Amino acid sequence: MGRSIERRIEALERSLGGTPVEDSEELKRRREEMKASWPRAWERALAEEAAGDSRRRIALEELEESVKRRIRAREGGR
Repeated sequence: MGRSIERRIEALERSLGGTPVEDSEELKRRREEMKASWPRAWERALAEEAAGDSRRRIALEELEESVKRRIRAREGGR
């Protein structure tokens, strides 16, 4: 995973502090921003991959898997 993505995840975790996930307005805002940017990120990744550079697609796939793991862990491994 790219270092920039790792820093963003760490910043998001820091912003949560001890606040329960459901109550964090900052998390809600960041989640909505990420959801809104996701289609553009994938469009760019696929265009770059068509030009022979798959790094962004791979990073997005890794990010998506990381988020899914965090959600599963938060939900108790369901």
